[in-house]
Amino acid sequence: MIDRLRFVLQETRESLLRNATMQAAAISTACIALVLLGGAGMALYKLDATAQSLPSRFEAEGVLKMSAPRAQAQQIKTQLEAMPEVERVTLTPREVAWEQEKQKLANDVNLADLPNPLPDKLTVRVRDPQTLPAVSARIAQSPLVEEVIDSRKELQTVLEVSRLVRWIGLGAGGLLLLAALILIYNTVRLTIFSRQREVRVMALLGATLRSIRLPFILEGMTQGVAGGVLAALLVLLTAAFLSDYVVSQWPFLKDMPPGLPPLVVMIGLPGLGALIGGLCAWWATLRYVRI
Repeated sequence: MIDRLRFVLQETRESLLRNATMQAAAISTACIALVLLGGAGMALYKLDATAQSLPSRFEAEGVLKMSAPRAQAQQIKTQLEAMPEVERVTLTPREVAWEQEKQKLANDVNLADLPNPLPDKLTVRVRDPQTLPAVSARIAQSPLVEEVIDSRKELQTVLEVSRLVRWIGLGAGGLLLLAALILIYNTVRLTIFSRQREVRVMALLGATLRSIRLPFILEGMTQGVAGGVLAALLVLLTAAFLSDYVVSQWPFLKDMPPGLPPLVVMIGLPGLGALIGGLCAWWATLRYVRI
């Protein structure tokens, strides 16, 4: 058993060293494909996590007129709560809002002697961020509402970036992943052709078909793992570099939660690379390695 394992590992090593140019091409193509897939995955994960961790971004504030009676404000609150798109409606009386404002600015300015300039306010949280524009329009229809404040622009930016990352990342990554599959397959196929004589000799000496095929499969897995390790390093370095830039361009994302843990990336991408490399090599050996 140990001798067979030693034989398989030695054959794999010799094959990797013998075709250095093809190995580099296969590894680099797999790396680029996994970089795009990993980058798109990390971006989508972070965008989804941000959407879940910032429920206040899914809210609209209806600022009522100073002359609006409190009883009618309660009626508007009840009507909004009846909408299926609305999760919760909170009425903040002007007295409460003014006390909160005075406490917030207590260290900077004394507001105790000033009259209360704030109106009542309705805060409406929606179940789905995509329904926020419709809910904001419904609030604005009331004649008692002076102004509607929402984060529609920021939410639209998040949704557009999410769709852009999804289609470009998955599309380009899928094409390069297909190219990596084909290149790894052809690399193993050419290796098999160049070693047909050795395959026949091993068969004559009693080697099983499994023992002959296994070094080629390990070769493909090694190519995939090497590409995955390089891709994981590039994705993590790029994510760290771009984090400050993204926050500087879109300040509302400064409280974004962390992305995928680095350990997940370092294990996931090499694991995916090993899977696709092993599958390509297995397919090639099924077609071209025969006794």
